[in-house]
Amino acid sequence: MTDFHQRWQTLAREARRHPGALFEPPPLGFATRVIARFQETPAEAWEDILSAFGLRAVLATTLLFLLSAGFAFSGWYESRMEPPALVVLPVTSELSWP
Repeated sequence: MTDFHQRWQTLAREARRHPGALFEPPPLGFATRVIARFQETPAEAWEDILSAFGLRAVLATTLLFLLSAGFAFSGWYESRMEPPALVVLPVTSELSWP
C-alpha cells in the first residue's frame, strides 16, 4: 500500500489532467479511512493558534488603543489657542465718547 500523500497527489494530478471527466468510484472503505485519519490527527492547541496570531493581535490591539486614547484626549484637551481676553478698565468706561 502506498503512502496517503502520494495517493492524494496522484489523484489530484489525474483530476487536473481530465477536468469534468467521470472517474470510477473510490475503493471500498476509502471514506472510512479518510475519517479515521482525520480523527487520528491531533487538534491544534490554543498555544499554536495564539503563537501564529499573537503578534498580529498585539499590534492590532495597540493600534486600536492608541486611536481610542487619541480620540478621548482630543475631547478632553482643547488644542486651539484662545484670543487674549480684553480687560475692561474702569477708567475707559467713564470716558465720554463724542
